Amino acid sequence: MPETSVSGSGYYLDPELYDAMYSDVVADIAPHVQRLRAAGGPALEVCCGNGRLLLPTLEAGVACDGLDLDEHMLASLQRKLAARGLRTTVVRGDMRDFSLSQRYALVVIPFNSFLHNLTQHDQLATLRCCRRHLAPGGRLVIIAFHPSAEKLLQWSGAEKFLKELPWQDGHIRVWDRADDDRVEQIRRMTRRVEFTDARAQVTRRVEVKFDLRYIYKPEMELLLHVAGFPRWEARAEFADYQDAASIAGDRPLREGDNIAWTAWGD
Repeated sequence: MPETSVSGSGYYLDPELYDAMYSDVVADIAPHVQRLRAAGGPALEVCCGNGRLLLPTLEAGVACDGLDLDEHMLASLQRKLAARGLRTTVVRGDMRDFSLSQRYALVVIPFNSFLHNLTQHDQLATLRCCRRHLAPGGRLVIIAFHPSAEKLLQWSGAEKFLKELPWQDGHIRVWDRADDDRVEQIRRMTRRVEFTDARAQVTRRVEVKFDLRYIYKPEMELLLHVAGFPRWEARAEFADYQDAASIAGDRPLREGDNIAWTAWGD
């Protein structure tokens, strides 16, 4: 019988499952590295996890510190850093309330991580905390999807097959169910993952749950204003996390875009 479990990390995915689940997410790596290379001073990645973006940044010769709340993800990151002979400062901390001695030219919160703030109180706490850690002239960049009414309805209320990916000598198959509270803008996700071996036999099943609070453009602008940012801009970053050729360029924003929010601290 295959092993059945619920993800045991404090984060909604344990490090091994995270690596398997997001092995096909590539579109944001090059823009992330380029953004940090052009930071003009020290950089910090908030919600760095176990290094999906931080590791290629460091391997490209770009300095960046990391901060994350989950000790399991950070332990995995430390093992990866040691295996690659890389060094950087990695700190355990909550994006809503951390205190570092360094001030940064650039603070980034990539890959929808800001959406794990489920209340406006938490959103504002995160924005204000990041702003306090900016050096004069520093910027905060947040990458977050803009909700699409069509996609919200398409994925709401029923389990749907998401993707199949190679993993070790077999595959993983992933199904998602989204239960939406469209009044509170909360998306409650139930994700079911099956691991198979080389004979296509299921060896492990995992179920994980996590919530996201999606944000519309006018609301984000108001949050940034209330948090004390005097100016900001929003542009489409890319259309598809799985497609490295989907960089959006300078076209107008659309529903469903992955938006790069840039906010200046002073």
